Amino acid sequence: MIVNPVLGLVSAINGLFDRAIGAAGLSPQIRGKLLRQQLDSVGRMMPVLVAASLVVVVAVLALTWRSVMFWPLLVVGGVIGLIGMHSVSLAVDWRHGQVTVPPGSASRSVIYSAVLGTLWGVVVNVLPIEQDGTMRGVAAMGVSGLLCIAMMALVNYPQALAAFAIPLVIGGLAAVLGLSSSLDMWMHGTLLIGLTLIMAVIARHHAAAFVAHRGAEALVKEKGEIIGLLLREFEQGASDWIWGFDAGGAINSMSAGFTTATGVPEAALMGADFVDFLRCITPPNDPLMTHLERDMTGRQTFQDVELRVTADGRECWWSLTGKPAVDESGNYTGYVGTGSDVTERKAAERRIALLAHHDSMTGLLNRTKFTEQLNSCVARLERYGTAFSILFLDLDQFKAVNDSRGHMAGDRLLVQVAKRMQAMVRETDFVARLGGDEFAIILPNDGNVESASGLATRLIEQIGHPYLLDGEPLSIGVSIGIAIAPLNGTRPDQILRNADLALYRAKADGRSVFRFFESQMDSEARQRRLLEVELRDALLNNELVLYYQPVVAASDESPIGFEALIRWNHPSRGLVPPAEFIPIAEQSGLIVDIGDWTIQQACMAAATWPEHLTVAVNVSANHFRRADIALIVQKALAISGLAPQRLEIEITEGLLLEKPDEVIEKLGEIRALGVAIAMDDFGTGYSSLSHLTKFPFDKIKIDRAFVGASCDDAVSRDTLKAIALMGRTLGLTIAAEGVETKEQADFLSAIACQQLQGFYFSRPLDSMDLPHYLLTHVLTQAPALKAAAEAKLAGLAG
Repeated sequence: MIVNPVLGLVSAINGLFDRAIGAAGLSPQIRGKLLRQQLDSVGRMMPVLVAASLVVVVAVLALTWRSVMFWPLLVVGGVIGLIGMHSVSLAVDWRHGQVTVPPGSASRSVIYSAVLGTLWGVVVNVLPIEQDGTMRGVAAMGVSGLLCIAMMALVNYPQALAAFAIPLVIGGLAAVLGLSSSLDMWMHGTLLIGLTLIMAVIARHHAAAFVAHRGAEALVKEKGEIIGLLLREFEQGASDWIWGFDAGGAINSMSAGFTTATGVPEAALMGADFVDFLRCITPPNDPLMTHLERDMTGRQTFQDVELRVTADGRECWWSLTGKPAVDESGNYTGYVGTGSDVTERKAAERRIALLAHHDSMTGLLNRTKFTEQLNSCVARLERYGTAFSILFLDLDQFKAVNDSRGHMAGDRLLVQVAKRMQAMVRETDFVARLGGDEFAIILPNDGNVESASGLATRLIEQIGHPYLLDGEPLSIGVSIGIAIAPLNGTRPDQILRNADLALYRAKADGRSVFRFFESQMDSEARQRRLLEVELRDALLNNELVLYYQPVVAASDESPIGFEALIRWNHPSRGLVPPAEFIPIAEQSGLIVDIGDWTIQQACMAAATWPEHLTVAVNVSANHFRRADIALIVQKALAISGLAPQRLEIEITEGLLLEKPDEVIEKLGEIRALGVAIAMDDFGTGYSSLSHLTKFPFDKIKIDRAFVGASCDDAVSRDTLKAIALMGRTLGLTIAAEGVETKEQADFLSAIACQQLQGFYFSRPLDSMDLPHYLLTHVLTQAPALKAAAEAKLAGLAG
């Protein structure tokens, strides 16, 4: 029952002292470690205090030998010795056997110290110090010595020091008060109190410093354990490691991850020169390695330096971070750092860069990267005057491959073409795919005409060699336009435009050739642009006119209809043939408006002719794809009042190759109106029997090239015979255009061509000549129609 209040009092005193020396704010874990260190210090010095106590006991017993005080003092001395020896024994036991402080050790230390101090206070009071000067001197020296030695032994645990010193000082003061001489009393009392106070201040400062030092040490150790744990977890990572080397550059520390990454055993790495090792595994003259060496030589911190290395037999990328290490005196001791394997990230970055700067199909540069390289060449031109060349390439006959074999086959062909191009250029040249079948090549630092023309010649030759696609050979060509900077321009847009103009000329000159840019090409391009502007105005100003070429029956050469042919009656140029302005209309999109106008005007003109005459209108592929042809035809028939069976729509075979299902649907809509459909220029494209059976044609028109060659070319004559026979078999009307001689007309009639058209019968007729032709060739052969038609013709002529 008494023990608990005593322990509670001791605990309260401990808290008071902890606050005084700065130990109260420590965490319980740190405070526990500090208490062990305090008691460990007390345990180490306890034998000294016990020895001092025994010395004083022996001195006192020697002075009181044979006096009545001897035996009581002997008993007290024995108790003091037993308590001291027991304290030493306990301290030795727990210091060597346990890490944590045994329960009650702190309280026992305080209690034992208080008992010892009290016993010595009693001893001082019972000694006859007033009668014996020698006894007074021994008592004074004993009290002073015990206080000094107690401060040295117990200073790190001030609770025990106070428990020992307070009763001892009180006992000493009580003994001093018993002196008869007031001077001695005041001198001894003042000296004892003053020294005690000084001792208390020194003890407090020393104890506070001990607590601060040991507390910080324990905190550092605790954090070190946490850091060690984190480092162990870091070292367990497969791609992360720790490295270090000493002041001489020799590797002195490494983690398991470092040896795994290098593929070299730890024994071989330890002591090796770190920089020399990196030199061995990085490419020669690597600028990043040079930068890293410079940082290490200058003892600079570096971070995330990425090196390409060859380690463990494979190429990979490392990211290194390091900082110089110094000792407590600030002396350089080497480097410590971390590293990680970033190969996967670099590979992903390369893939992203490849997609961003290269064409995904061919692997060549894309338009964005090409523009970037062109800008770099222009920058070098401006700064250093370095000339360079640009080649624009466009494949010939590629669209035919796409149309006949499909886009997937066309893509595979582009890949083969790209490989041939890449094989023909130097490492310093740039090859790009700009889109579709358009390519470009930059020859940086090379503005030589001979170099550019030599490369263009080799490209035309190599690309023109046959390709094997799906087991079948095929051939294409390439046209090339060349511009040289600064001769042909100094701005990126100017150089590109001039190379494109040169390419346009190459295509116009027969394809599969190359052309350099010439100044007149620019003026021609301006002329084309001006022509486009004027063509837009021509629609508004009614400058477009239709001419009509007669179509006759092969049996008696009587007119059975006309083909509408568009012309441009330019106010200053005169009559412009369609070959000059139709391509411009195709490129600008005007072909839709022109086509709509042609169909409507042809129907309105045919409505004024005799009712047995037909009119044929050629519809371009672009017009057919972009417009609702069936709706346009229906509208033209409604406005003009022309019977549907009197209208023919002519299309070229190339239209059938792209999106055939859509074409069939549109042709079916036209046929449903009662309008006839003819295939124009048969024999010049990809003539196929399947086209004639699959698509709803009423007529095929043989191209003028076969008709013109029929006079002296047996093959052409046989081809015409085969076409005529095929037409009869399929029940199709066979028409031939381009007939210029009687011999041709007789031959075509003999092989059963039903309709003929050409200059032999009549040139295309304008609005002035058409009435006369009708009067002389149509109405004379049908007198019954003459009276009914004269009124119409008179009105038309007027």
